[in-house]
Amino acid sequence: MIETAAPAVISEAALLEALRPVHDPELDESLVELGFLDGVHAEGGAVHVRLRLPTFWCAPNFAYLMADDARQRLLAVPGVRQVHVTLRDNAYAEEISRGVSAGQGFSEVFPGQAEGDDLGALRRLFADKAFGMRQEQLVRFLLDQAGLAATDVVALRVGDVLDATDATGLRLRLGHTERLLRGGAPLARLYLDRRRRLGLPHADAALLMTDVDGAAIAADDLPGYLQRGRRQRISMTFNRMLCRGLLETRYGLDGEEGRGNREGRRGDEGCPAL
Repeated sequence: MIETAAPAVISEAALLEALRPVHDPELDESLVELGFLDGVHAEGGAVHVRLRLPTFWCAPNFAYLMADDARQRLLAVPGVRQVHVTLRDNAYAEEISRGVSAGQGFSEVFPGQAEGDDLGALRRLFADKAFGMRQEQLVRFLLDQAGLAATDVVALRVGDVLDATDATGLRLRLGHTERLLRGGAPLARLYLDRRRRLGLPHADAALLMTDVDGAAIAADDLPGYLQRGRRQRISMTFNRMLCRGLLETRYGLDGEEGRGNREGRRGDEGCPAL
């Protein structure tokens, strides 16, 4: 008699970890932290995930990006063969749930509503905004709290980030010296991740601070460049607060329930940009 191995049990913890990197495209925050995740569980090799958004009219392209990213992440979990996505309480819930679960592209479900290669242009637009926000946060830290000069900041190379773990803080090489900057590690990690998403050069000799196209930033131009990033950060922060409040009100969540557990937090995805 040939014995076959029992199918691996897919834990809820593994599913949650798979979903944490899925970000709202406009607010650059995890759907788990925002409260968009209403529930996820596995039945054999099939995973069922429920998503919710702060308003009935959340835009279908934003919602589709998030839902499809969630599906792709869950399919990468060992043992998962199918993912069924259900979007709750949205004007386009039926179309999005059916299309994403079937692996269809946005343009197949909503013909004529996507320019170019499906939602690629929209995804890049929000990746650029996320990069600008995270860069502005890190550069402000380096200038205002670490006391670096603008000339020092724009001269930094990727390899000058020696360590960005929570254990030590941000360890940075400046010329022939090293500095340990407490509180800078999370900002550096977020910025480096957003750089990688844009496909910017990551070799040690590559400039650390560039624009979204990889071009160098002159020290004299840094104040104006940062001002544009600051406006973007303020806009995204305001939208995040607004959408969290809308989600809490819509689903009767308290502050704790809206703070990154499985039941979700608040949302943004289809929230209108203000």
